[in-house]
Amino acid sequence: MATKKTTKKAVKNKPSVWQTLSVINCNEHVKKKGHFNYLTWTWAWAILMEHYPSASFENHYNDDGYPCFLDHSGNAMVRVSVTIEGVKRTEDFAVTDNRNNSINEPSSSEVNTALKRCLVKCLAYFGLGHYLYAGEDLPQGEEESAPAATPEPTTKKASKAQLDAVLAVIQEADDPDDALLRTLAWAGVTSIDLISADHAAKLIGAK
Repeated sequence: MATKKTTKKAVKNKPSVWQTLSVINCNEHVKKKGHFNYLTWTWAWAILMEHYPSASFENHYNDDGYPCFLDHSGNAMVRVSVTIEGVKRTEDFAVTDNRNNSINEPSSSEVNTALKRCLVKCLAYFGLGHYLYAGEDLPQGEEESAPAATPEPTTKKASKAQLDAVLAVIQEADDPDDALLRTLAWAGVTSIDLISADHAAKLIGAK
């Protein structure tokens, strides 16, 4: 009986995929092309394999067996799905140049580049480098004002003990991933390791 309880507790306390990937600092592996920043796909995939070696991805193909979809004007989109621990997420990504303009009738090289960028963006839905996309929905012409790196907190960071306690509170929720997203939004940070000591104390005290 004791063995079963220990196993069940260990599974319950295991960090979610989001909790694991969202706290990884990706800044050193970001490359700038044109007006935009990109996370290198080779590093992103290597990090994913370190944590989730059974994860997989797939490129989606059109009826002609080509991994690209064209609209009536010749503008192209690619689609990639990533599966981690049984959860599958899919992202569509426009084939664009370094100024984020759609490429009409793109070459195979341009399609391949878009597929890799789509893969990385799909990983952001699981937490890896998600903060790099903050501000991407700004009106055209305001891209340069969007943050490209994790913002520095203006108050004292929570201690490791506080962060562990906060993660424990989140893990006890019915939906840990949703609880984490709500916590990040409430605290005004992009990853749990940036939460302030004051916010952490409030969360722990509210348990």
